[in-house]
Amino acid sequence: MKLVSYAGQQLLTTDDVADALVELAAAIARDGETEALQIPVVVNGAKDSADLLVGVGNDLLVGPQASDGPDPDFSEDAARMRSHRLYPRRRPEADDEGFDGPLDSGFDPEL
Repeated sequence: MKLVSYAGQQLLTTDDVADALVELAAAIARDGETEALQIPVVVNGAKDSADLLVGVGNDLLVGPQASDGPDPDFSEDAARMRSHRLYPRRRPEADDEGFDGPLDSGFDPEL
């Protein structure tokens, strides 16, 4: 579990949601936008939700939080956040097998 600090409030959510929130909030701010996001949180042991305004000028702090018992399953919520149009997309790792082009190390012995 992770604790999200936002606008003087502390919200408890899963690691998966908190990690997706940080990535998405940074991407939204980097694009110069601001958006309202809804995230799942745990309040008094029960699932609830919180609305956050993220983007330029809206600070988030996410840190670890110890919890008793199993974490709730918020994986669908995290997947929804990762499907946002501004969420950073990772390039697939290059497959070295079959590669026959030159490798550019960036090193120039002439310099």
